[in-house]
Amino acid sequence: MRWVLCAVLLCAFASSAAAQEFGPVLRGPDAIVQPSHPQWAGFYAAGQIGYSSANVNFSTAASPDVSFILRNTTIEADEGLSNWEVLPPVRSTGGTGLGGFVGYNMQWEDIVLGFEANYNHVTLQASSADSEERSFVDSNSIPAGHHYFYDATVSEQASMEITDIATFRARAGWAFSNYLPYGFFGFALGGANLANTASVQYSAVDYPDPTTPPTTPLPDLNFGPVSQGTSQDSALVYGLTTGVGTDIALTQNMFLRAELEYIYFFPIDGIHVTVASARVGAGIKF
Repeated sequence: MRWVLCAVLLCAFASSAAAQEFGPVLRGPDAIVQPSHPQWAGFYAAGQIGYSSANVNFSTAASPDVSFILRNTTIEADEGLSNWEVLPPVRSTGGTGLGGFVGYNMQWEDIVLGFEANYNHVTLQASSADSEERSFVDSNSIPAGHHYFYDATVSEQASMEITDIATFRARAGWAFSNYLPYGFFGFALGGANLANTASVQYSAVDYPDPTTPPTTPLPDLNFGPVSQGTSQDSALVYGLTTGVGTDIALTQNMFLRAELEYIYFFPIDGIHVTVASARVGAGIKF
């Protein structure tokens, strides 16, 4: 019986000591960070990983090349071949990204305002290629009674690759318990490789009005194919960013993050791009 009592006392003492030492860990984050007013003010830095999906609109990407090929021509002035939407409008692409961010918060009670620089290395590639053939009659800029019947073909190719995206944001959040939900708005900058190519060819046969005696047809026209292309490596694309997220305090100096972001890039070389991203990260506060 004495051995049993001693064993019970020893177990009780060990359990009490373990509870005092490991209790905060076993009770979870609420025991580590004060739930009422976590301190978010100051500098912070973190790493992150995520997935990005881009929609790339190539519909007018090669239009400047077609316009250059047909510069100062009647067919372009009358029919506007450079305005044909030859390429399919949207191509989607996606990929994972790695990056990090640094920022500074200012806190007034439960209101948190701050600024942040965010960087992600991604690989978003998209391309499109197609051709369009049309037949039409053009009687402008030629003698009356004559009508050129055209058969024209426009072929286009375009590609875009985005490899790096940086955003500079203003943030506003509301702190409660261990959480800091926030929204942000700012400026986006990306690095991109672009390439566009266009080819044009056409033929035309004159069908004059019936007359007596018959009118002599104008000479047949034959053009091309003639190609023109442009490319840019490491081009800078600019845009706007907005999104929402939540920071979760684990300790006074460590936090996790979950975030959704949307970026609209201004058109470059006729290419329109939007990027949507979902990310998670982990960081420290100084």
